[in-house]
Amino acid sequence: MPTVKKKAPATPGRTAEIRAIALAEILAPRGDFPHWHYFGELKELRPRKPGLDWYEAMVLVCMIGRIRPSQTMAHLNALRAQREVRGESDRFDRLKQQIDDYLAPEIFTNHGFKTSNFSTLDHDHVWDHVGTLIADLKQEGYEVFLNSGTLLGVVRDGRLIEHDDDIDLAVVIPATSERKAAAAWKGLLAELEQKGLLDPEGKKVRGIAKLRPAGATEIDLFPAWVANGKVYVYPHTRGQLKRDEVFPTRPCPVTGYDIPAEPEKMLALNYGEGWREPDPFFKFPWGAAYQAFSEFLKEVAE
Repeated sequence: MPTVKKKAPATPGRTAEIRAIALAEILAPRGDFPHWHYFGELKELRPRKPGLDWYEAMVLVCMIGRIRPSQTMAHLNALRAQREVRGESDRFDRLKQQIDDYLAPEIFTNHGFKTSNFSTLDHDHVWDHVGTLIADLKQEGYEVFLNSGTLLGVVRDGRLIEHDDDIDLAVVIPATSERKAAAAWKGLLAELEQKGLLDPEGKKVRGIAKLRPAGATEIDLFPAWVANGKVYVYPHTRGQLKRDEVFPTRPCPVTGYDIPAEPEKMLALNYGEGWREPDPFFKFPWGAAYQAFSEFLKEVAE
């Protein structure tokens, strides 16, 4: 009978040791840091309830390797929360500044490690490109409105959010159920591809279409539909808004492009009741969204 190799017990203090090694690389880069090795080791060392050392070690390792940006953002949020509970927000801010200095000129975002975001890009160029795409979609008979982070920026800040790096749009498709929405969405994707409106190099993501980018700025298109007088917008609104809270849409006072009739209600669903307070570490609950729209996503995949 083959011998089963037992997992070696974690060495006490190993997590803190990895954290110290990673911090040393951040402060005085050597360029030969084996990030995948330490990433795998930290996964094995993860306790049931991770503490400061584990979160800091994992964040540092992922930042050095430029890996797992979405997970890293979640870890940053957890780390920040633990520091706030302890009254040590200054220590979190100091670590984040050290990371930013290390990454420069790259910028860490929810979407990855970028060379620019809206703090450095020409907004007029981006909006001009967005306007062209919206006009193309409207010419095909589709209604489009500003969505998610883009909607948040124009409503709350009167501009694109500086730490954001992509544009979010919603397109209204003819559907009265998630099954019909999936069929309409697949039909729209085929149409957009045929007309050359999709990004040929864009990452394939269920429920999201990647339109032609504006230079380095990705343009994400999300499906929206109305069923039984209720509005659905993947992935954040699933029947919680009535038709007249969204439609008819109205021109945005900042851009002139359409926004929901009562955008504040949609933003509260997407970002929570604290949406008026900027949070560069906001992490959308994708797991819950996948579950809520599981029927739609399943049909889209078939």
